[in-house]
Amino acid sequence: MGIANRSVGDGGSSLAHVALEMLIEWGVLLRPDKQGSPRYASQELLPRLGRLARGEDPELPGRLRLAAHLCGDDCLRAINGDIQHIKELQKVLGFRRMQLNPTKANQASGWKAVEAAANLRKLSEAMPELELILQVNEETQELFRLLFKGDVPPPANLVVLLDASCGLGLAPTSWSPPEGVRRFGFAGGLGPSTVLPQLEAMSRACEANYKDAVVWIDMETHIRSKDSGRDIFDLSLVRVVAQKVAESGWLLKSNL
Repeated sequence: MGIANRSVGDGGSSLAHVALEMLIEWGVLLRPDKQGSPRYASQELLPRLGRLARGEDPELPGRLRLAAHLCGDDCLRAINGDIQHIKELQKVLGFRRMQLNPTKANQASGWKAVEAAANLRKLSEAMPELELILQVNEETQELFRLLFKGDVPPPANLVVLLDASCGLGLAPTSWSPPEGVRRFGFAGGLGPSTVLPQLEAMSRACEANYKDAVVWIDMETHIRSKDSGRDIFDLSLVRVVAQKVAESGWLLKSNL
């Protein structure tokens, strides 16, 4: 099980050093009306992150593993089939994966499931090198059904993130793997104090039928802290999570 952490909007070189030490994917929240505010990287920072993702930064070796997490108008443009816009975003950021958050909480609602499903199939086909992640929750269930449960198989590069709280950092009462999907992520309420028991709960949920699945976890809310009243992405909390997982030996003993 991999670890994915979100909201790379507040850091610079120190973030990259941590990433090179650990197999962590860093998510960049994209929403045009919010860029530069807490949780959203500024427009000035995005090209620097792109250089780090492509290994083009002369100050730092290696590459930063990035995923774009689309909200607001950026998400709606993807849902509406604006392939060129997504290609332009990828050119700037160099991300390998892209998560779609088409919910009211992320200011990306009002779409029609049938049209959105058709558009996402076209986007997946146009960009086969990009892995698309659909955030699955109550609002996106119909879209998920059309893409994964219909007569036509889902695109090979389309996967899901199960996040019932729509990014609000609330843990579900239980973890339920998506039937028939072999690559997916879990999110909700994960952080330094909860990661190990929740990993055990996820492992139990996947033990019977998902031993061959590729699973990752995603966290944001509980790896942030307050600094002089500012809501900031806290690398020290990321380190705590990574160290707890590594020292527990969980990755070696897990059936996932």
